[in-house]
Amino acid sequence: MINRENLFTWPPFVFFWALVCALLWGSAFPMVKAGFVMLDIQHSTGGKLYFAAYRFLLAGMMIFAGVLVSGKTIGLSHRGDYGAMVLTGLLQTTLQYTFFYIGLSNTTGVKASIIIGSGSFFLALFSHLWFKDDPITVRKSTGLIFGFVGIVLVNLQGDGLDFHMTLTGEGFILLTALSSTLALVVVKKTAVRVYPPLMCAYQLVTGAVALFLFALFFESPAVLAFSGPSLFLLLYLSFLSAAAFSLWYLLIQANRLSSMAVYRFLIPVCAVLLSVALIDTERLHWQAMVALILVCLGMVLTARE
Repeated sequence: MINRENLFTWPPFVFFWALVCALLWGSAFPMVKAGFVMLDIQHSTGGKLYFAAYRFLLAGMMIFAGVLVSGKTIGLSHRGDYGAMVLTGLLQTTLQYTFFYIGLSNTTGVKASIIIGSGSFFLALFSHLWFKDDPITVRKSTGLIFGFVGIVLVNLQGDGLDFHMTLTGEGFILLTALSSTLALVVVKKTAVRVYPPLMCAYQLVTGAVALFLFALFFESPAVLAFSGPSLFLLLYLSFLSAAAFSLWYLLIQANRLSSMAVYRFLIPVCAVLLSVALIDTERLHWQAMVALILVCLGMVLTARE
């Protein structure tokens, strides 16, 4: 019998909701690129940070509105949880996207995707260290390796893969993966007391405010000039962030972090497939399909755990 508990713990449902999250986040890749072109901020670090700040601020407000409509309160019962929300916002939103945008400007998309894929290993390792009931087993390790090989393979269809490393390039991308991993550990520890979508709303709003303030060091907010299409795109990106983060935090609350780590590999694969579907210049290569098979094998191994 299906109930609310196994809705987010039964492996087929976990895969379904993780796939929904991956599709939503994956669609953000080509849509964000389109937004940069619409707003003419392809080479503007400040403009990109403002765009992300507006996106996540709107996403957080959407979740707050949904929580209020559902009849729940947006206040937190423990005063210390507000500090955890601020910390999560800084890690998951401010630092992650600051490191990502600056790092991506100084490295290739191929290397960035592979390095971010390594974040799943960090997540499994940190979860093993912080949570006694979340051991790293041979089956989980094998599943993660399958997923990571898939991410490497899907990125071999382009050029830009070498072993050159810089602090503000590959180093910042690695810090992106680490900040996201640490944020999920905080989420897992706090989710026992705070409703996950509400936690997500606080994280998005506080992180967006800090992101906006940081962007002031680069350029004036006037660098963004929204039109009808770009404003509609911003609203869509805000909605997908609100929906994907809320679902993901519910999954994090109900499952072990090491088990959820392999599902993160779905995101770049879905991004490639959606880019092919939405962008005329993108083409589907055999590597993407093999990568999807490998990621699915990794998820099956983890689910059987």
